[in-house]
Amino acid sequence: MMLSYIALTALADRIRADELAAVAAVLQAQVIRDFAPEWGNGAVVAAFSFDAMPAGYIPLIVQDTLEAEGSNGFHRTRADDTPYIVVPYGPTWSLAASHELLRMLANPSGSARRPGPSRMPGQGTVEYLIDVCSPCQDISAAYTIDGRPVSDFCTQAYFGSAYLGSSGQHYSFTGAVRETLEPLANGVVTWLADDALLYQARADGQGRVRVHGGFSPANRGRMLLREMVDTLTPERPSRLSNAPRTDRLVQAEQDARRVRLANMTRFREDIAWRFGHASVITADPTPRPPARRLKAYVAERERSGQQRASEEEETTVRTVS
Repeated sequence: MMLSYIALTALADRIRADELAAVAAVLQAQVIRDFAPEWGNGAVVAAFSFDAMPAGYIPLIVQDTLEAEGSNGFHRTRADDTPYIVVPYGPTWSLAASHELLRMLANPSGSARRPGPSRMPGQGTVEYLIDVCSPCQDISAAYTIDGRPVSDFCTQAYFGSAYLGSSGQHYSFTGAVRETLEPLANGVVTWLADDALLYQARADGQGRVRVHGGFSPANRGRMLLREMVDTLTPERPSRLSNAPRTDRLVQAEQDARRVRLANMTRFREDIAWRFGHASVITADPTPRPPARRLKAYVAERERSGQQRASEEEETTVRTVS
C-alpha cells in the first residue's frame, strides 16, 4: 500500500484544536477502513497547528472562505510543486476535507484517466478523469463517522467492469451510485474526447443530467488538469462545507454524541472506583472491595512497604548477631 502523510491544519480562527483532532481521526478511519481496501492507497492523517507541520506531510488546510475563483481544492506550489489542499471553513467542512483528500489519494497526479463510452452521442470511446468523489459529491450521498459527514466515493467498478475492486459490482462505497459513469444529484463526471477538449456531465439537484463542453485544456499553463477542472465548478467546495444537514446526518450526529458521553462516563466511573475519587453504583453482581480514596490507598501501600523493610532489617540484624 502506498502511504501519504497528511497534516490537517487550519488558517481559520473558528476551529478549535480538539475539533481539528477529531476530524483528523475521522479522516484516518475513513481512509484505512473504507477507502484503502478499494483503491490501494492509504494515508496517515494527523492534526497540527499551521506553524508545526512536519516536513514531508501534505497540508490539508481549512481556511476562511477564499474569494478568488479556483482558490479551493488541490494545488501545487509554484516554487517546487509541493502538493497541498485548501478547503473552506463551514458547518460541514469535514465533508469538503474528505472529498478533496480522497480525490487526491485516488489520483495523485490529478490527470489519470480510464477509457469508457462517451455520454455524448458520436464521440465513441473517451477518457474519463479518475475523480472518485465528484460524481457522488452531494451531502445526500454522504455518510458519517463518529457523527461527522464524510464523502461517498466511487469504486473501481464505476469506471468499468475491467477494473473491479474489492467492492464487486458496487459503484460507490455507500451503494448510492447505481450505474457506471453516472452522476448523482449535484454530481459531475469529466472526460477528455479525441478532439482534445474536456466535457462534463453535470446533474442538478433533482438528478437531471446535462452535458457541458468542450473546454480546452491547452491554455491552462502550469495548472494540473484537475485544477482546471475545479475552475469549471468553483462553487463546489463552498457548497460542501456549508451543506444543509439531512435528517439522517442529524440523527447520526446525535447518536454519536450519546455514544461519546456513555464512553466517557464508563471510563471515568471505572477510574473513580479503582483510584478512589468517588463511589460507583454498578449492576455487576460480582462482589468488589469497597472504594478507597487514592491518598488512603497510597498511604496504606507505603505503610506496608515500611513494615516489610523493618522486618527485613530485623532479620538481617539477627543473622549477623
